[in-house]
Amino acid sequence: MITPIQSPVANPQSPLPIPHSGFHILQYWDTPFFVEILLLALTAPVLYFPGRFQAQEIAFAIGILAAGWFWRRLTIGVWFRRTPADWPIFFLFFVMLPVSIWAAPGTLREQYAIPRTLILIWNFFLFWTIVSHAGRRRELFDLCVAGFGGIGVGIAVAALFGTQWSNKFPVIGPLLDRLPKPLLGVLAGAEDGLNPNQLAGTLLYVLPLLVALAGYTFLHHRKEWVNWLPAGVAAAIIGTVLILSQSRGALLGMGVGTASMLLVNWRWGRWLLLAGGLAVLLGLTVVPLDALSSSLETAENVEEVAGSLTLQGRIEIWSRALYGIQDFPFTGMGLGSFRRIVNLLYPLFTIAPDYDIGHAHNFFLQMALDFGIPGLLALLVLYMMAGATIASVWKRGDKVWASALLGVLVAQTVYSMADAVAMGSKVNFLFWWLFALIFAVGKMQRQPSTLDYSRATPLEEISLSNGATRPFPTTLRPTG
Repeated sequence: MITPIQSPVANPQSPLPIPHSGFHILQYWDTPFFVEILLLALTAPVLYFPGRFQAQEIAFAIGILAAGWFWRRLTIGVWFRRTPADWPIFFLFFVMLPVSIWAAPGTLREQYAIPRTLILIWNFFLFWTIVSHAGRRRELFDLCVAGFGGIGVGIAVAALFGTQWSNKFPVIGPLLDRLPKPLLGVLAGAEDGLNPNQLAGTLLYVLPLLVALAGYTFLHHRKEWVNWLPAGVAAAIIGTVLILSQSRGALLGMGVGTASMLLVNWRWGRWLLLAGGLAVLLGLTVVPLDALSSSLETAENVEEVAGSLTLQGRIEIWSRALYGIQDFPFTGMGLGSFRRIVNLLYPLFTIAPDYDIGHAHNFFLQMALDFGIPGLLALLVLYMMAGATIASVWKRGDKVWASALLGVLVAQTVYSMADAVAMGSKVNFLFWWLFALIFAVGKMQRQPSTLDYSRATPLEEISLSNGATRPFPTTLRPTG
């Protein structure tokens, strides 16, 4: 017989309390979870750098990841934890991803589509690992959040010594020139240095969440410094690198995301957010890109909005992306192919032909170019389901996590309107990690009141003194 034992770290005031000051390392050990993390770590080099491995080794790595699902079924009783976004995710990976590989021209398939597909396969397994385990126990959720923030810090620190910085702000430029760059030419795929705008978009997955957690714990649990200091230091490091990137799109996204986290806690603020979102959507539908681009051609000086492209050049790329979507609406051009096909089918006039634009500089346009309109619709449904999950978390009283995750989504959406961390890029795994955390929060909120011991579900609904119910983490052990 298996009996649930209440965790000594449970906090009756919040379904998902902020990490506590009491630390017992054995509480954080979970063999099923760590075995899957080990499998992900072992296969990451093979799928991220396939050019260094044989086809048989790549297939073996994918087989190892698949074996992790059998391990999960054997140890916790499920193949994967269901989420509201199961259908769009499976549709994107099992229908549109093969279509995207097929649609890519032969040389571009080998150069871009297949390597990005392998990265997406790894991201797929990462997503289900986080979703399946982070919702099981509060300690595992804490570990997933800590790992999310820790990787963000690692990327930020590495970027200090391996980024090809731009000099948009006169005060920052001289400081950046003095930084040593030992990682230039070392990072595969970024031999000339990390792109500062891609870097900023990557950090934007993590920073709003850390700011929210550090700010809340500092204001409400200031004496328990172990709760807020690590998140605060991590946020300071990542925030500093974000400023050094000088990405105006990312800085705007961070500002709007932070404002959203504050406004959502105020009744009229929520109405203001809704009105602002509708106004933006309406503006996007009525602004003629061709007319705007033509008017900018006569302007004497067009300031940059992000990256090394001017606003005029960026709008021109968007117009070519729309042409591509019109010509390839159902299949897309092939994963990662737009950067090369654009100059063959839709020549750019304000950008040199030998300049690699990388992507459409709009995440949603790039999705339609890579996966067709069906793939874009799957992405939009994924966002809608994430928003609905955050709303349900809010309604159940966990406003800290709901506000924090909303801030990340808003910040990333604003950034993604003028730039993109494209699907299949090496840092795109943070996108899937973020959405896994969102759905894991939702799973923790929706655990049943009676434990299904055959599945070893590690959350138990117990009644509080006021009659409300909160999910409490539990540890399962056999009784003699």
